[in-house]
Order: sequence, then C-alpha cells, then structure tokens
Amino acid sequence: MPHASAARLLPPIMLVLRWRLLFAKRLPMLEFPSSYQRALRRFFRAIVFACVAFAASAFAEKGDPANLVKWRSGLTSSAQPDANYLARSKALGYEMVVNLAPPQSQGSIENEASIVGRQGVVYVNIPVNFGQPSTEDFRIFSEVMKLAAKKPVLVHCQVNLRGSAFTFLYRVIHEGAAIDETQQKLLGVWSPDPVWKTFIETMLAAHGKKVEFL
Repeated sequence: MPHASAARLLPPIMLVLRWRLLFAKRLPMLEFPSSYQRALRRFFRAIVFACVAFAASAFAEKGDPANLVKWRSGLTSSAQPDANYLARSKALGYEMVVNLAPPQSQGSIENEASIVGRQGVVYVNIPVNFGQPSTEDFRIFSEVMKLAAKKPVLVHCQVNLRGSAFTFLYRVIHEGAAIDETQQKLLGVWSPDPVWKTFIETMLAAHGKKVEFL
C-alpha cells in the first residue's frame, strides 16, 4: 500500500501534470518568442521531474532508489540512486552502472563516477537529451550492454524514464524478450509521452518489431 504521505501528494502532482499538458497544447497559439517558449517548457519539465521523483521515492523500499525495476536476473533500472546506495554498488552485486542522465541533471550525484569506480564497478555515462532521444544514443547503449555480457548491470537516470525506455528496447530488440510482458514493466514506471512513444516505436520498427501504446 502506498505510504500515506505519497497518497496525499498524488492529487496535486496530477494537477500539475494536467496543467502542464493543457498549457502545452495552447502554448503554440500564444505569440511568445520561441526562446521564451523553450524556457517555459524547460520550467514545466523540471517541475514534472521533481514531482514524479519525489512521489516515486515514497513508494520505494527504504534505501532503494525510486522506480526500481527488475527486468531479469542481473538487469535492473531505477531513478537516481543516492550516494549511500551507489557506495554499496559492489556489495549489491552490480558490476556495471550505466547513467543515462546528463551530468548537470537535477538530483545528480556530482562524484558518482568515483564512488562507483573505486569499488571496481564499471561506470558509464551516456547523456541522453530527454526531449530528443536519438538512434545513436540507443546504439551506444546497446554496445555498452553487449560488452557487459551477463554481468549484473544497474541502468539509471533521473526518474527511470530514459532508463526504463532504453532497457525495454534492449530487452525486446537484443535479448528477444516478449513485448507484452516487457511492456508492462515499462508502463509500471510511466506512459511514454509523444516524443518517447515515437522514438520507441521507430526503434522497434527498425528491427522488425511493433508495439502500440494506448
């Protein structure tokens, strides 16, 4: 059952999300300079990220990062882990940590690479632009994952939106996981927005696969 404080947070968070979507639809009609519109979008995106991350943390087990998803044995994705969790990477069984968020992202751990690296755990940062994920981003991610072979890997970003999407694609495209079952894990974290929906569908189509999001 959700923590009581989290339950109280959900209504205002959903209000922010609905307001963001309504405003986004009307934004192109307003005669604001394009630079101002971009700034507004960045502002709303920061609010959404903060709300989702704060709410998700209330549902996580104590000490675990929010939105923790076990995709299979040895492959986990999550929101940004705190420094204490990262300091236990080796003890938790991880041999590689892949961070898909840009280093300047809200909530990032400044010395994450050194915290992870001094334990002998491989650290890789692939900074994916949330508003513009690319084929090249996923290609690099896929190559890194293939190099990891069967080693236990933690994939994370800010809230596990990038992380869950990339891990979903990797599982389906490169590991042959069943789309329906794997999709449910993705939808347990979020319902991809139009940009990510298009990106996911495009990547799957390029590999002869198809998925439909409601």
